[in-house]
Amino acid sequence: MGRPQKELPPDGSPVTLFAFWLRDLRRTAGLTFDQLSRHTGYGRTTMTDALRGDSHPTLPVTMAIVGACGGDIDKWGAFWAEVHRALDKDAVPGTVIVSPPPWTPSIAGGAHGELCPSGCARTDPHGWYTESVETRLRLDTVTPEAVERRVIVATCDGLAEIPVAFSVPRRTDDEADGHGLEVSVLDGGRLDLPEHPYESFFQQRLILPTPLRTGARHTYTLRLRIPQDQPMAPHFVHVPLTRSERFSLRVRFAPGRPPLSVWQLSRVPTAVIYQRAPGTSLLRPDRQGTVAVEFDAMRVGYGYGLCWQDGPAPAAPEPEVPPGY
Repeated sequence: MGRPQKELPPDGSPVTLFAFWLRDLRRTAGLTFDQLSRHTGYGRTTMTDALRGDSHPTLPVTMAIVGACGGDIDKWGAFWAEVHRALDKDAVPGTVIVSPPPWTPSIAGGAHGELCPSGCARTDPHGWYTESVETRLRLDTVTPEAVERRVIVATCDGLAEIPVAFSVPRRTDDEADGHGLEVSVLDGGRLDLPEHPYESFFQQRLILPTPLRTGARHTYTLRLRIPQDQPMAPHFVHVPLTRSERFSLRVRFAPGRPPLSVWQLSRVPTAVIYQRAPGTSLLRPDRQGTVAVEFDAMRVGYGYGLCWQDGPAPAAPEPEVPPGY
């Protein structure tokens, strides 16, 4: 039995997005890599490479996998072409829109359009979706701290745990050896199986208090903290890799160090997040130093949130000179 593939980092790139849904198609079909190899005529290594997420697989390999898994050849062909165009080095950033699945048909009378067999107790992302995310980020504290309140909806009976993952990119001027993120649960479950497979990627499993039935909602709250003295990249962005219906973000900046500029990111590819230049009109913090934004109808794999340019650090006070000097 082969080792399971590593989880894909939620970086929002077209290649990662394509591999995510191709993996989901294989899991839905219930085929092992050996079975997939026999059905397609390609070697097992070719199959694992196609779903690894390191590069975009060729069209023939993709179509062979889709055909073996019973997917829609025409729609997957169009999806492959969109990703191929998005990877064109001559393409203008932001002009190519990748529209991923789900393409799974709804069951008449079924829950939330998910196709799940009777008695299904799957715990992967296909067994739930995110109804809302409310994030409050504090930059006026000793170290940056975010509190996230999330509401999920189960689409299968017996949902007992879900993955939670965060990407914490290193700031360009951060040359420290360590790079971390502190995650804790304030309510709604407990965390287990912490992993740090990449420097900027952190993932765990949230164990729910009780298994959920189809259609049941569950609320949980997480607290995220950047370790003290670790600088934070000047943005906070939600990049949904599965269905996510609403996202609200409120950022409070330090009163003694307001940002030079703040702007909104809405349905942007990952590369746009790191351009560090406003692509939309600037936003102005209120009297409390707060900026708030809300999003809905979000596209899977694209970024939504805020980006800013830090203001200058406050000058150190000059030492007092005793009289007579």
